Amino acid sequence: VDKAVRRSQVVLLLIDAVEGVTEQDVQLGELIRDAGSACVVIVNKWDLVDGERSDKLYRQARDYVKENLPSVAWAPAIFISAKTGFNAKRIYKMVDDAQEQHERRVSTALLNEVLQEAVAWQKPPSSNGGKQGKIYYCTQVGRRPPAVAIFVNEPGLFPDGYKRYLEGRFRDALGFSGTPFRLIFRGKRVREAGSTLPYADG
Repeated sequence: VDKAVRRSQVVLLLIDAVEGVTEQDVQLGELIRDAGSACVVIVNKWDLVDGERSDKLYRQARDYVKENLPSVAWAPAIFISAKTGFNAKRIYKMVDDAQEQHERRVSTALLNEVLQEAVAWQKPPSSNGGKQGKIYYCTQVGRRPPAVAIFVNEPGLFPDGYKRYLEGRFRDALGFSGTPFRLIFRGKRVREAGSTLPYADG
């Protein structure tokens, strides 16, 4: 399974709608994330759960999947019935979309526009000693999955919570549905970087 996931650009994670998310499903989700593969979550046997196709039940089930598969919460979920064929044809389009996002490249100008807005809303935290984290600029350094390097004064000043905040802002602004999105924090001296983002002096 490990080798198959790592060789795959897009992985289909199949969930049994009656059984729900299992421990094995959670482990597969973590494997997909670590491999950097794109992913579409397929919830089968939806006809046995929601014969009347309730919008409320669908929303609840969608939230349930995201909450119980946090490692691939960025993956779109589709609810199907292999028995009746319900929604099955939509899988192909979702796979194509996930692959497109997995290979996507974004201009440096647009990435820095999003980053500037993000840090304007929430500045990087300070260390216990009062040292302020400073962000200089960012640029995309990889695809499959998309990876963005953020150049900062000291990577250690940026806790996981702030990194998740920045990832969320990039996703809100640019999408990247169906693919991991990696942020790489790299240290750089001020004179090497040129200048900080405008927020830093405010």
